Formats: sequence, structure tokens, C-alpha cells
Amino acid sequence: MATVLVAVLAGFRLFKRGMAVVESLGAAADQIGEGLSRPGTVVEYTPNPRRYPHGTDATHSDPEKIRKLRDKGQAERIEARRLRRVARRTERGQAQNMRDLRLF
Repeated sequence: MATVLVAVLAGFRLFKRGMAVVESLGAAADQIGEGLSRPGTVVEYTPNPRRYPHGTDATHSDPEKIRKLRDKGQAERIEARRLRRVARRTERGQAQNMRDLRLF
């Protein structure tokens, strides 16, 4: 009889603790929801870079034209990375690479 009483009490205690956990999870979810719904939390993404012919358009076009477009796109991406690197290092107060500054 005592074993059944201990088991019932332990089950009741476990149930109460489980309900407390569920309540705290609900409160945390509400807090997160409020934080996400505040104005100004929208992330602004930069537009996609220009896309050059690929797939069927690239296979049925003049190879020299496609090569020039691909090289142009690669040069634009390299330049964009260089500008981001210079801006990032300037923002952090780090030394700049001479090639990045194009001093030589």
C-alpha cells in the first residue's frame, strides 16, 4: 500500500514539474514572438548580382561572347569582394593590403 502511495505522489510531482516546463516554454515562445514582431527587425538583403547566360542560352550562343561575359562577371565579383574587404578592414581599424588599395 505504501508503494502505491509513493508512486502516486511521485507521479503527481512529476506531472506538476512537467506542466511548469510547458508553461515556461510557452512564455519563452511568446517572448521570441514579440521580439520578432517588433518593427525594424526585418533584414534587408542586397539584390542578387547580375546573372550571365547559362544552361541552354550559354550552350547555343557564340562561345567567345559567353567567355567574355563570364570573364566580365568574374572581374565584377572579384572587385566587389575587394571593396567589401577594404570596407570591413577600415571599419575594424585593421591595416589594409597594398594590393587592395591599388597603390602599386
